[in-house]
Amino acid sequence: MKNSTTPIIYPLQDLTVLNEIRRVFFETTGLVLSFHYPGDNQYDFYPKNEKNRYCEAIQSTPEGLQRCLESDNNALCEAKKSGHYCLYTCHAGLMNVVIPLLYKGREIGAIFTGQIFTKEQTEEDFHGIYEKLKPLGLQEHIIFSEFKKVKVFSKDTLLLAIRLINFMANYIISVEDEMFLRSEVHRKEQEILLYENEQMRLKNDLQRLSILVLRDKMDFKSGNDAANPQTQQKQAIIARAQDFIKKNFKEVLTLSDVANAVYLSPNYFSTLFKEVTGTNFSNYLNSIRVQEGKKLLRETDVPIKQIVKMVGFEDYNYFNRVFKKSVKIPPASYREMFGRKIL
Repeated sequence: MKNSTTPIIYPLQDLTVLNEIRRVFFETTGLVLSFHYPGDNQYDFYPKNEKNRYCEAIQSTPEGLQRCLESDNNALCEAKKSGHYCLYTCHAGLMNVVIPLLYKGREIGAIFTGQIFTKEQTEEDFHGIYEKLKPLGLQEHIIFSEFKKVKVFSKDTLLLAIRLINFMANYIISVEDEMFLRSEVHRKEQEILLYENEQMRLKNDLQRLSILVLRDKMDFKSGNDAANPQTQQKQAIIARAQDFIKKNFKEVLTLSDVANAVYLSPNYFSTLFKEVTGTNFSNYLNSIRVQEGKKLLRETDVPIKQIVKMVGFEDYNYFNRVFKKSVKIPPASYREMFGRKIL
């Protein structure tokens, strides 16, 4: 069975609890909440009709938008480094807070709130901020009009919001963990089912081999005119065994299993196999696996470590040794020399 060590991460936007969390937060604090999803620069605001028009005016220019994104990204980086929330003032003078959402060492998103002032602003305050915004080419009277509409919340309210966001973050992580555990249970069940199916198929093939060998014996007993029927019977048994190996080389095969299926002791089967084929059971099995490995190396881009499992080897280093002994070069060199070229 294949083992997967990488946790399945459910995208933040797929968690149905978000809508309820955002509603409760806004009704409790009056603050707009936004979720940031990894891999893009999109922010999911709630409620959408409460967007800060001052921020929208600044972000209407490419440079203004870039400044906002840099402010948020720098704060998020600091928060991820510390493992706690980051309280920061953006380039436009607004107070904000961000809390990263990390699950099993991987980022699933971040929660932002703020875009507020923590005290009433004066015209003098505005002019100090506008000096930094002048390069954006925004009209001063328009920016000032939106500046005056920015909500003012006390620091106590903001601290309450931070506490609530912490609770929310912990709850989201607990939901993520529950979903991950459920997926792990399902994955394990699927692996067990696959393994049991493989074992059942192998068992059926062994039984089929036994039936074929019995039929061969009956055929030889019912009037075979060959000069040496005993030799032919031995060759027929080994031929059946070879066909079985070629079909099931990807599975865990033992000499004893095959010997029992052809009604021979392991020692005698081993001797007979070498007598007929010129090689022992293990070498023959490995040669079949190496041939399939060569084909996969030539015709696919599947990683070598994955090919090892696909052709029936359990150990990567053992596959390398067997392959090099047979082909005279390592698998990686073989792929480089004979593999398909990617244009």
